Amino acid sequence: MKKLTGVLLLSSALAATVGLSYLSEARASYEEPSWKSLKKDGKFELRLYPSVVAASVTVPVDNKDSKAKNKAFGMLAGYIFGKNKSKAKIAMTVPVTEIRKDESEKIAMTVPVVSARSGSRSDMTMSFYMPSSYKIEDLPEALDKNIQFSVVPSKTYATVRFSGLAGSDSIAANTRELKSFIEKNKLEIVGEPISAYYNPPWTLPFLRRNEVWLEVRAEVKAEGKTEGKSE
Repeated sequence: MKKLTGVLLLSSALAATVGLSYLSEARASYEEPSWKSLKKDGKFELRLYPSVVAASVTVPVDNKDSKAKNKAFGMLAGYIFGKNKSKAKIAMTVPVTEIRKDESEKIAMTVPVVSARSGSRSDMTMSFYMPSSYKIEDLPEALDKNIQFSVVPSKTYATVRFSGLAGSDSIAANTRELKSFIEKNKLEIVGEPISAYYNPPWTLPFLRRNEVWLEVRAEVKAEGKTEGKSE
């Protein structure tokens, strides 16, 4: 019996190892914009991102946002998986990004609301970055007119990386920490918080890579390190 138990435990451990390896390789297979590291301090980093082409959709969020996220993701995923006029399939990339803005905001804020307040409505814009091989004029026309395309110019972002489930509380806490890092480094925030997700939904929480980005105005020399993955 002890021998059988040992074999079962060994088999379970092996299966878990293979599973974790698969999840890691699955994420590594997605193209990611190649950014340059300007400064790194633990989980915080200043990055210079190149210009990218994005497909985006904006949906309303009422209190809880799970339905809005699923709706936005489904619309964008449908587009890259062939629901377009050319029926062309486009490779998935990472990260999937999300920006939220409270409906009551009339003027762009330096430090905006990260998620909807209880009882209020906000709009959420989710974006997929297109593979680097595509120019905006090369993209097939979307059947869903809610999907918009844009060229996002090169920007500098202050970022914070964390694992686990990226719920509103976790995002808010990491955003506060990121703002402290920005203030400490005497940088100026010039954009709204962006939530960035890198993993499929079935990924175990402790293996997930989540980030919050804030665009900043910075004049920092790069450390010469280029990150990001391409297929």
